[in-house]
Amino acid sequence: MRALPAALAALALTACSPEYDWREVRSSQDGWIAMLPGKPASLTRRIRLDDIEVPMSMQGAKVGETSFTIAVAELPDAAEATRERALAAMRAGMLHNIAASAPPVTGIRVPVVDAAGVKVDEAPAWEVRASGASQARPMQMHAAFAARGARAWQWVVLGPAPDAEQARTFVASFRLLQGAR
Repeated sequence: MRALPAALAALALTACSPEYDWREVRSSQDGWIAMLPGKPASLTRRIRLDDIEVPMSMQGAKVGETSFTIAVAELPDAAEATRERALAAMRAGMLHNIAASAPPVTGIRVPVVDAAGVKVDEAPAWEVRASGASQARPMQMHAAFAARGARAWQWVVLGPAPDAEQARTFVASFRLLQGAR
């Protein structure tokens, strides 16, 4: 998971935008819909989640020094234990990236929508807010994590001083597409 910070930084740098330009982005292949504050850049690479090596696809945009990134990992199976291990590793990896201790994790519900965007279900997710540092600079993170079937998602706002309202907009906009495995 340590290679992920460089990948996220590269992804964020290619998606720079001087101001928030919210737009709905749909990734039917990766099973999500969300609002991003600029035209997204994308990247796919293999990462390690605990002892599982998986492909992870990321899309994100950057406004100033704050990045907004959605990542999905294709898990080797749909077993609940695999999903739980992957989510724990994703959370731990993001906290490690900013040298933050484990903050409380809050359970939330994420809408599951059909192709037309109509809510058909909800899925459990976990929200985390943490402060830390990266390269001797203060960093704040507002993130959420969910898993369903053989996929795990994380959507993360990361920066020295993210605008709280913009971070909430991004995190709350995330929806899973029905049929996402």
